[in-house]
Amino acid sequence: MVIASLRSKRTFAAHTPALMQRYLFFIASLLLLSPRPAAAQRDSSGDGRMYKVNTKYELGGSLVFMTASYFGFRQLDRLANFNEQDVAKLNINNINAFDRPVASYDPAKFYRAQVNSDFFLNFSIASPVILALDRKARKNWLDLITLYLATHVVDNAVYFGAAYSIRRARPFTYNTSIPVNERISDAKSNSFFSGHVPFSATSTFFLVKVYTDLHQIKGWKRLALYTAAAIPPGMVGYYRVQSARHFRSDALLGLAIGSTIGIVVPELHRKMQTNEHFALSPYVSPLGTGGFTLNYQF
Repeated sequence: MVIASLRSKRTFAAHTPALMQRYLFFIASLLLLSPRPAAAQRDSSGDGRMYKVNTKYELGGSLVFMTASYFGFRQLDRLANFNEQDVAKLNINNINAFDRPVASYDPAKFYRAQVNSDFFLNFSIASPVILALDRKARKNWLDLITLYLATHVVDNAVYFGAAYSIRRARPFTYNTSIPVNERISDAKSNSFFSGHVPFSATSTFFLVKVYTDLHQIKGWKRLALYTAAAIPPGMVGYYRVQSARHFRSDALLGLAIGSTIGIVVPELHRKMQTNEHFALSPYVSPLGTGGFTLNYQF
């Protein structure tokens, strides 16, 4: 009974601060292990690099934003608080037909699904380290670390914009077979949209985007690699739904957003390398939210 109780508490606990700790630990490890730390002092233009990255501003701004995001996630969890009156108002029949079955999933399977989701999430976040095995990537490793972190800043900014604005009860809060005390408190109304899935997709699609750019892989081979990149975040989304932390639509939207950001942000930096009209600048608001501004001169 003690083990069951501990598992139940872990299943419904807020995980976003722990997720930020993984982010920061992984980025710090990459910076310490970077084989070319001197690259941060060089400008990206005119030296044959694939992406134009200003490590002085983008790395510093991204680190500040990611650190501030830790507190942003904690504030979001508090904002998404549910009390007993909130839970009593929930009606499973108000959920659309596509998402409705998730609200009735078996709670006995939640813990294992959560563990599996965390496994694929951790794998995804760390997957870009594979680039360290590539000789072309190692030449500009600190630039790629900066670009990876900047890509996640954009992902976090998009997530915060939605999660702070939209309240949607998590699926398990509808499930009357779960005790009320486990369906209330923090982080119960921030189901829209899944944060873990885009965090995962941003990482794996970034990996494929950079690798295929460096080796000029196109056509069916590129498509096959992007298909493979969708598997880990797809598994994260599947198990987040199985654990009733998110609805199906939350996971699918997260996959679409994360994969798009993982491709678009590196592509914009590639465009900036060959087009001087593009400019990308980081910003952080006093509330701990922010991202990057994209400017184009006509």
